[in-house]
Amino acid sequence: MFEKMLQWIKSTILKLMGQENTSLTISPRMENMIALWAKMYEGIGSGGSLRLPASIASEFARLVVVESEINLTGGARADWIRGQFEPFQGRMREYVEYACALGGAVFKPYVSGGGIVIDVVQADCFFPTAFDTSGRLTGAIFTDQITRSGKIYTRVERHEFIQDKETIQNKAFQSNSIAALGGEIPLTAVPEWADIAPEAEISGIDRPLFAYFKIPLANNKDRHSPLGVSVFANAVDAIRDADEQYGRLMWEYDGGQMAIDVAASAVRTNQDGSVNMDRREQRLYRRTLEQSKIGGTDFYHAFTPTLRDGSYISGLDSILKKIEFQCSLAYGTISDPSTVEKTATELKISKQRSYSAVSDIQRALQNALDDLIYAMDKLATLYQLAPAGTYEIAYNWHDGVLQDEEAQRQQDKDDALNGFVPKWRYNKDWRGMSEEEARAAVTEAQMESSSGPSLMFDDTGSQGGDNVTTETGKSLNGVQTQALINVMGQYASGAITLGQGVNIISTAIGISKAQARELIEGAM
Repeated sequence: MFEKMLQWIKSTILKLMGQENTSLTISPRMENMIALWAKMYEGIGSGGSLRLPASIASEFARLVVVESEINLTGGARADWIRGQFEPFQGRMREYVEYACALGGAVFKPYVSGGGIVIDVVQADCFFPTAFDTSGRLTGAIFTDQITRSGKIYTRVERHEFIQDKETIQNKAFQSNSIAALGGEIPLTAVPEWADIAPEAEISGIDRPLFAYFKIPLANNKDRHSPLGVSVFANAVDAIRDADEQYGRLMWEYDGGQMAIDVAASAVRTNQDGSVNMDRREQRLYRRTLEQSKIGGTDFYHAFTPTLRDGSYISGLDSILKKIEFQCSLAYGTISDPSTVEKTATELKISKQRSYSAVSDIQRALQNALDDLIYAMDKLATLYQLAPAGTYEIAYNWHDGVLQDEEAQRQQDKDDALNGFVPKWRYNKDWRGMSEEEARAAVTEAQMESSSGPSLMFDDTGSQGGDNVTTETGKSLNGVQTQALINVMGQYASGAITLGQGVNIISTAIGISKAQARELIEGAM
């Protein structure tokens, strides 16, 4: 279908959208490669026996996503965006697998029913038209198809970002055959597309309102193409070899099954001459017409050849290790782990290769998610879907390839308790808190754990008893007072903002934000 859609876009769709002078930035070589990777991933042709392409893409997606933590903080605006993002996040491993298989994917948010839905467009369903000098995708044509009641409905959506403005065009077509695009119809003729505007312009943005997640591997299939390549692109031939070797192994097992050749006189037959046996007996017993061919007067002969599966399995395992190397996977990922060298240095070198590839993909995914959430934020503003405000994104991908997560967590905890790093940093890294929340939690914990006599100051700050009384009338003990002084000192030095200081003090001491602001500003 990819090749057919590409043909329609080149011959018809660009003209219908008034873009006769626009060309696709996808070479014939990349057209063929994307179509090949898609077939291999689906188990069609090469990669069909062992389904290695799907296994490789799935394993990369698992390593990239399984330990990830993505948190959006910052208030009501961030809470709303997080609620729209969560369905996508719940299926992110699936989407990353598609991108790993075909070289990339586009995350495209759109407004639907008062919220935002994220459409994930695989590499064989979008067609690039423009990239900027940094390699960011700035123009593309996306397709969507629905089959209903014997008719095929195709929607074509074109995006073009220039400077600070994005232009979006939508057209729909109806056909009775997959061989033809069909005639143009109104978008309202298809219920799922009824709310989509035929054309729209969005200004005041600094990047496209979609995100291209590109697999960060060198494109040695077309060195001049800005498109990504599949994670198994370098192992296509080896995957074919593995399938052939696996076929030989299965043939050895099939041909080496025990069988007994019997004389025709020893086999019961039906009136029509067919053999009277159940399926198991038919596989085990093979009728021989001439008794002399099975040993003279004997009426049966056992066929029990020695299997040569050891050689085939060893050969297959060697090919699988070659595939692991070509795909930057650690040895033992798809090959037999019992045959992998066990020394610590050899294991680390093998895992280092996998770690580097996974880390690169995680960085590319993080950049794409930044662009996606930016687009969601702009759409929320444009359509007045969410409260005004800002958001912060915190990513934690963890390093489960080379390090034990629990061991790393314990190490970070020990460092915090021993004073090598601030305690709030542990809360931020391991408890999913923002920096502001992490600092407030540490301050509050210090206050709750305090005990013993404390200093006494009156409202003007002079010494006078066992408690500190702030301008708000709040009585503090000595540890609380010291924590308050520390927060004010951090604000005075520029380590934290006024807003962060207000939030920390109000949370830790139990006063309103307005009172905390007055306290800080009065002290300054």
